[in-house]
Amino acid sequence: ECGRYGTALAKDVLKAIDYETLALLAGLFLVIRGIERAGIIDDLSHIITGMGGGNLFLTYTIIVWASVLISAFVDNIPYTATMLPVVQGVAALMNGGAGIEPELFYFGLLTGATLGGNLTPIGASANIAAIGILRKNGERVRTSDFLRIGVPFTLAAVLVGAGSLWLFWGV
Repeated sequence: ECGRYGTALAKDVLKAIDYETLALLAGLFLVIRGIERAGIIDDLSHIITGMGGGNLFLTYTIIVWASVLISAFVDNIPYTATMLPVVQGVAALMNGGAGIEPELFYFGLLTGATLGGNLTPIGASANIAAIGILRKNGERVRTSDFLRIGVPFTLAAVLVGAGSLWLFWGV
């Protein structure tokens, strides 16, 4: 009796899994790993440092808003995992190469990547999973509907989050 129940439960669980979402997330991790192995991480550190021109606030702002924009289209988990060494490299290149402690940049990255994922339906794993579940249950979430809520929420949240971090940590 217990064996039949366990088999039926296992079948139900396997049917409930959203395999499309899992494949999408696995593919994202593979792409990000390829970018890392191609040496783009070091290149990005130098590009961001150059764009910031040695100015701490400008460099911090670039990290935050680039993270918002990228995380709107790339899942924030592999993006953040990839960008942590980039941000560490940027911190090491600051002060004419003498470096700074990377924490402000880490938190700027996390603020932008975490909140930026709310901008679009594909920006965060939770968004992808929720829309997949809704789709499986016959509901339709249009991108325009999502953006109508996501854009103002994301902009307000990032301005408050990044501004607060800068006031408490960067100044």
